[in-house]
Amino acid sequence: MALKLAGGADVRNDEIKTAEAAHTAIGRKNRVGILDTLRGAAIIFVMIYHMMYDLIFFAGKDIPFFFSDGMDIIHNFFLIILFSVSGICAGFSGNVLRRGATLFILGEMLTLFTAAFMPDNIIVFGVLSCFGASMLIYGVISPVMKRFPQLAVFAVFAALSVIFFNFHSEKSLFFIFDSVRLNIPDNIEYLYPIGITSENFRSMDYFPLVPFGFIFLAGTGLSDIFAKRELPEFFYKASLPVINFCGKYSLWLYIIHQPLFIAIAYLL
Repeated sequence: MALKLAGGADVRNDEIKTAEAAHTAIGRKNRVGILDTLRGAAIIFVMIYHMMYDLIFFAGKDIPFFFSDGMDIIHNFFLIILFSVSGICAGFSGNVLRRGATLFILGEMLTLFTAAFMPDNIIVFGVLSCFGASMLIYGVISPVMKRFPQLAVFAVFAALSVIFFNFHSEKSLFFIFDSVRLNIPDNIEYLYPIGITSENFRSMDYFPLVPFGFIFLAGTGLSDIFAKRELPEFFYKASLPVINFCGKYSLWLYIIHQPLFIAIAYLL
């Protein structure tokens, strides 16, 4: 009888632990507040940036700060936040391949739409395509990545992000104390997903996998730290309602805001 009771107690304890794990698991119903805050701040900046772009290039407004070094620094900062946080969140997803395929298809549909109706402002491998491709790559290689310490994964991809940060724009590698410029032919047509473009390539919104895929994958190396709830409770409960709302629905805001802003700019 004692053994039966003990076994029953073990089963009950296992059920309690399972329920507690489900309650604390990171997901749609149990979000990490600080990640929504960071992603919300990033998507708000992206919307402001696009609004300024549209006012300048579609409505003919003069906004000198848009072309300043200060804007470049702020822009890069929020891009790093956006891609790294998205990588962290991808590590929580149980269907990352499906989500990646959906985003990639949306990105390619946007390319077809702009090619047909806005050929002077075509979008080729924009942020949706980059996010989708990054998720697909992560979904394929994550079993291998999980064999290594996650902080090591973060460190490797963070280092690659720094080294290749200007690769797509300046064809150079950054090694802290020096930069090495690469001699890449300018007649290569189909390597734009990894940051190698021809002299004829143009895109209104361009985010190649090098370096942005590296930034995304660096973020995935931090997923376990959040998922195991090893950080101070503030990270999980942080909330600035409007900003967190934008972070929670960042994908929809990204899809909706640009057509709306372009329409407003045309009206102006």
